[in-house]
Amino acid sequence: MENLVEIKNVFKTYETKGAFLGQKTEPVHTLRDVSLDIKRGEIIGLVGESGSGKSTLGNCILKLLDINCGEILYDGKNIKDFSKAETKEFRKKTGLIFQNPYSSLNPKMKIKEILMEPLIVHNIQNKKRRIVMLNNIVNLTGLNADDLERYPHEFSGGQRQRIAIARALILKPEFVVADEPISALDVSIQAQIINLLIELKDKFNLTYLFISHDLNVVKYLCSKIAIMYRGEIVETGTTEEIFNSPKHKYTKLLLDSIPEIV
Repeated sequence: MENLVEIKNVFKTYETKGAFLGQKTEPVHTLRDVSLDIKRGEIIGLVGESGSGKSTLGNCILKLLDINCGEILYDGKNIKDFSKAETKEFRKKTGLIFQNPYSSLNPKMKIKEILMEPLIVHNIQNKKRRIVMLNNIVNLTGLNADDLERYPHEFSGGQRQRIAIARALILKPEFVVADEPISALDVSIQAQIINLLIELKDKFNLTYLFISHDLNVVKYLCSKIAIMYRGEIVETGTTEEIFNSPKHKYTKLLLDSIPEIV
């Protein structure tokens, strides 16, 4: 398979201000020399503890954050060099599923308005055709047409995440960053959302970067895993390689931390 995303020696640094006038500060290195290839059609898991830089990397890939050094290529083109028109087209090809389904949806907007917004911004189809697209996507994500007239607070966490997934896919992207999409959900709902993501991958021929701290979920969902520690990717490999013959000591610690059923 060909690479859809190529991350080459990426650094992301934040400058901090001292508490006192004239105080010297050190830059915070969120990403350190990160390189990673994501092949078209695969689900790659990005695993690490909180604060390791996983979400920052996802946002950099989607051009939501600028990098300080390195390159991110999408379909062979450097996203840093995109014109305004190319960036807008890039937005259509990519999607983001946020971690928290409670804070990622505007509480003042009906579901119809939330899902319609990307179509209006990108001038997709006419109003009549947009309604058809909305009905199709809610059906595919396990909701129904009546839900379009309701507000986010009227739904459970799992239903809200289905709405968030529908919003991420309404433009029919080819690459989606799923940033801890099940960690805020009840365990009983998590499996449903994971299976939905798999179904939609096949339906839309998607490529996923699945960000998680849960190795059990990643083992079930992903064909390839990248381990991130303190802003660096310390190990990559197939799921089988990571679980059966981990090389880095941090990967081994993560595997040892998986709860066992006794």
